[in-house]
Amino acid sequence: MIFAVYDFAYIKNELPAFELKLLLNIEDLNNAIFDEVFNSLKPHQQEQYLVYKESEEAKKYREERNATLPYVDFNNLPETLDDDLLHKIMLCQKDGEVRRAIDDSLSEEHKGQITQLEWKMREEKEAQRRASLTEEERKKEDESRERFLNNPNRGFQGNMGEPDTVTSYILRYGVNPLTLQPETIESFHEKYTIDPKTGDAIPREKH
Repeated sequence: MIFAVYDFAYIKNELPAFELKLLLNIEDLNNAIFDEVFNSLKPHQQEQYLVYKESEEAKKYREERNATLPYVDFNNLPETLDDDLLHKIMLCQKDGEVRRAIDDSLSEEHKGQITQLEWKMREEKEAQRRASLTEEERKKEDESRERFLNNPNRGFQGNMGEPDTVTSYILRYGVNPLTLQPETIESFHEKYTIDPKTGDAIPREKH
């Protein structure tokens, strides 16, 4: 299933600027799905895109995109991505039109590798933050954490100022909110996967 098709399905009239850039990025970066997406368009939308593709506006956009983002051959991604390639893909994902264009080229395994690296980077950032605290600040933070964990009325509800995901909860408290057992992002990922639609943690043996 090509999910990019659904980015255009609801549009009846002319394509907005976002979709024109998205289609250009699909043709440039993820060409394997371009024909299917292009053929799903209405005739007047196809004509609109062909005109846009040759315009100065499209040329300028391409130049800015290529100067800003690293080159990645999304049509020939290896099954296992090294850290350098993962970082490049993560940079591309920060751009909306590019992110939607490349999403169909990423397998679930690729997305899992990206998530693992993101968690690793968050853990390293948290470790650096902790290391920058004074002994007194760390002590106060640990005491606050203990009070929170020992509070029988606490809830994992994503309240203002509180973690709103399982992984951010683990990063802050070092405890799995589902089991209340000590946990790290790495050990959590070994036991659970995250449903991309709901954000729920699913035990791997049930996934």
